[in-house]
Amino acid sequence: MKVLTDINNSIAGAEAIASRLAEHGLDSSDRVIYRGRNVIALTDGAEPLCIKSFGVPGAVKGLIYGNMRRPKAMRAFANATRLRDLGFDTPEPVASVCLLSAGRLGRSYYVCRYLEGWNDLRGAEKRPDFANLARSLAAYMNRLHAAGVFMKDFTQGNILFRPDGKGDYSFSLIDINRMEFDVHDRRRLMANFGAVLDTAEGLAVLAREYAALQPDPETTESEAIEIYRQRQKKLWRKRHIKEFIRGKK
Repeated sequence: MKVLTDINNSIAGAEAIASRLAEHGLDSSDRVIYRGRNVIALTDGAEPLCIKSFGVPGAVKGLIYGNMRRPKAMRAFANATRLRDLGFDTPEPVASVCLLSAGRLGRSYYVCRYLEGWNDLRGAEKRPDFANLARSLAAYMNRLHAAGVFMKDFTQGNILFRPDGKGDYSFSLIDINRMEFDVHDRRRLMANFGAVLDTAEGLAVLAREYAALQPDPETTESEAIEIYRQRQKKLWRKRHIKEFIRGKK
């Protein structure tokens, strides 16, 4: 068994939890807060850490992650470090642990600090402060894009926010293993508008605020709205294809 780890040595106990995960995996004292393809748990203690246990990939993907591609846990650790170096918030990385057997990836874990008291963007359009929130989110997206940061999973559940006490909002990104840096193709960066909000009305407000900070606001606004519409059409087609297939069974 080969163990690959990344350790944030500035955090006390980082090496110990990495060793524990490598040897035993999740502990009975770890409180599971999400269980699906991946499992998310919190460690016990005054300052809990968040552990993401990735699902074990199949045989082919396991070999790919073991030999050709960096595993998701290691990418999350590297991306968090890079994001924070660029001045963007994400929970502080603690460790990544990947177990390989015969060149194939098995269990893998990403550990970071736990953020408490933050909301995600689900249902943000229903908030009474949505106009101010959209303005802040638009400015945040402009900063990300100007820095060449492209987060592929830029969705409501992966963008956390909280009021900063000054009439503005702070943002933090989670689930960051699928990211690219030094991206400056505008059309590609603006793909973030496809899934960032739930409704066309909310997206129109965000697009207008984002475009106001661009040198060509009218063109930018229409591009953002079109990106959202195209994604909704794609989702609609996928949903109806699935319904058609289920109806044939």
